[in-house]
Amino acid sequence: MSETAPNNSFNVPPDQDFNTVSFQGSMQQVLQENIGNYVIVEFLIGTGSLISRQGILYSVATQFLVLYDEFESRYVVCDIFSVKFVTFLLPGYRPGQIPAGEAVPYGSTGTSASGEESTAVASMQEAMTPAQAAYAHTIRRGTGTRR
Repeated sequence: MSETAPNNSFNVPPDQDFNTVSFQGSMQQVLQENIGNYVIVEFLIGTGSLISRQGILYSVATQFLVLYDEFESRYVVCDIFSVKFVTFLLPGYRPGQIPAGEAVPYGSTGTSASGEESTAVASMQEAMTPAQAAYAHTIRRGTGTRR
């Protein structure tokens, strides 16, 4: 038995239940709970090369995951054992899109002469994603690399 994609062109095995003791806290469980989200997945190839693939997380099994590349209208089946990092984007966003009002202006320290953060920067940080907040913190401390 297999599931068929909406356009009847791609089949995957039936969903597995990763909410078991043996899969609790596993990469498969995390991924399965986020099916339908846009992700960027980085794979370790060999001993030192990372490559990334991105798309909508379509399916997860014990040995593979499937991404739907909406720009190329294709499905990519990926080996789950070479996955090293998975980045989840905010719902409705794609790489390069930043929600209005969530980013600290580049190069802005957000501090006054007395060392206190300005209210404008503080209010922007309340709406930031954790990654954006970490980046803003790095820039404020002056330890970030700027290109």
